Amino acid sequence: MDPLTALSLATAAFTGVKKVVQAGKDAEDIYKQLSKWAGHVSDLNNFINEKDEDDKPKKLGIFEKIGFAKNETSEAFDQIIAKRKVKEMEDEIRHMFTWGELHHLGLDGYRDFIKRRRKIKEDREKLIWDQRRRKRKFLKLVRDITIGGVAILLAFLLVGWMIDLIMSAPAFQTKDI
Repeated sequence: MDPLTALSLATAAFTGVKKVVQAGKDAEDIYKQLSKWAGHVSDLNNFINEKDEDDKPKKLGIFEKIGFAKNETSEAFDQIIAKRKVKEMEDEIRHMFTWGELHHLGLDGYRDFIKRRRKIKEDREKLIWDQRRRKRKFLKLVRDITIGGVAILLAFLLVGWMIDLIMSAPAFQTKDI
């Protein structure tokens, strides 16, 4: 999904947040709409961060055709627009919690939201790194077992060849007279 599509989904969800807040819905409805908005913003941030982390292009096969959906200038502008729009939406939500329509939930509600978001993000990153570590460990184990198996097989073949060589030596041949 390109950043503009993700941005339009996040903007639509943010408009939904504003409507729910203006309609005076209860906290549960507001948090549900904020959750929907946060999901779209997360998708958008993942796309942008993925592009930031992958500064070098992914290696393609030698026979794969190389093509890009957009030129580099428009893609860069899309990412800049998306980052700024998300920052504006987050600032507006912070304002809603501190001075605006959500002040009845209090600044503590916003701080709790930020704290929980950071904790969930840390837990997910830890889970990802743990999975990568276990995957590397597993691949190392498979490599070591494969090398060990090949070494043992070669040792048995070498021993068998040496026994066959010794048995076929003239000293071990029986002479029929």
